[in-house]
Amino acid sequence: MKLTEPQLYLIHRYLDGQCTETELGAINALLIENQEARDFLLVVSEQAIVAGDNFSVSEIAGDRRATAGVWHSSSSEYPSRESPSSGFGVKTEARSRTWIGFSMIACTILFATATAWNVYASFRPGRVPVGAIKHVQGLLDFRGYRGEQASRIEAGQQVYAGDILESKSCDSWLEIDIAEDSRMTLASYSSLRMLQSARVGVQEYELRRGGLWVDSRLGKDRSVRIITPTATIDASDSTLNIRVTETETSLWVHRGQATVQQILDGQTAKLQAGLELSMSLERSGRLEVRPQPLPVHTWTLRWPLDHQYAYGRILSESSQRPRLQAMPMLWPIPNRDPLLLYVSAIGAWGCSPNPIVVQAGSVLRFQGRNQIFHKVRLGFSTQTLHGVFGGKFEIDIEPEHLGKPGEVWQLDLPIDRFHALYPQLNAKPGGLQLIDVYALTIQDDVGLEILGVELIEPDGSTH
Repeated sequence: MKLTEPQLYLIHRYLDGQCTETELGAINALLIENQEARDFLLVVSEQAIVAGDNFSVSEIAGDRRATAGVWHSSSSEYPSRESPSSGFGVKTEARSRTWIGFSMIACTILFATATAWNVYASFRPGRVPVGAIKHVQGLLDFRGYRGEQASRIEAGQQVYAGDILESKSCDSWLEIDIAEDSRMTLASYSSLRMLQSARVGVQEYELRRGGLWVDSRLGKDRSVRIITPTATIDASDSTLNIRVTETETSLWVHRGQATVQQILDGQTAKLQAGLELSMSLERSGRLEVRPQPLPVHTWTLRWPLDHQYAYGRILSESSQRPRLQAMPMLWPIPNRDPLLLYVSAIGAWGCSPNPIVVQAGSVLRFQGRNQIFHKVRLGFSTQTLHGVFGGKFEIDIEPEHLGKPGEVWQLDLPIDRFHALYPQLNAKPGGLQLIDVYALTIQDDVGLEILGVELIEPDGSTH
């Protein structure tokens, strides 16, 4: 952008040290936004150095002429009185003038150069927030761009490029404002890194794992880019649901449109509202965009279970039924020692091609086994259909309802019996999409195993 006369005048006032506080703010904004202003500042610096060099040459030449004149005058006019002492005095005076000139030149050059470069450096764009935390819930982790780490994240906290936000449990979530009327929600076991985009008007984020909901209402000159292990996703005025593993990216577009590029081979696809796409390193090839399937109200866990959608040890000996054995998990608690859990969890969302929607009156059937007489906690997490995290629901089962140790037990539990951990989100699970199901024990390893899970419709059907 070409500089105007007032802008040039403002820069010169700054270099002369005459700017007011208001003018300092104006020049700060000018040098951040205008490349030509920064270039002009460097040119002024170079000119100051050249001027200093010219001054140096002329001053030295003048001193030499002055010195020659003094010696000529003294030798012609006072030849008989010339003495070592008088000659020494004249030389000292000339040299003093010369060194004074040198000092002034050096100070001028150093001051001009230092001022220009310091101003140029200080007015480069600083770290600009790329978002602000709006809501937080559950177990979260923050790692700042400067290396600091904290398990407590507060509403109103700003985030910058390089910061990493992590949701550490299936019931934790946070909402980030990324612009006016635009937000992202991170939930379940997920990790999001803020990036500094090299493109004007583009906000970039790296979804390293887990799930992210994006509701952006940006203008046509702005967009949000989500980078996953296998793809890049660009959108501006859209509502998206993105789920990521180390090798796979799944995308659902609920409003607007999104452009997807596969990192492996550069293939691109555009998705309109109502479409979905899944890409995997294990299924590399042509990208297939398809309509989002209709929701279903029943679901049965099928074996073999993909390890990407499970937390626990998958056991599948030929002599026994396949099962998912609970594994230890440390559950950090602020200002307290972490809690030791033994957890078996299944990502139902990844085990069904259709979204699984719970109905009022539906029943969850769990089949499991534990080797020690002990209480077991069963639960599931949800999201709103085409939306964000919908809450988590749990129930504790006393050991007398689980049969003898080592025997398979089966429980048919109406969903209304499950307790809502976040009633401010949803007090009842009816109408919500099923995301994860799990079983756990606290502190004690009782050999807990999950052998089967089913969602049964109110009329008792499972298919």
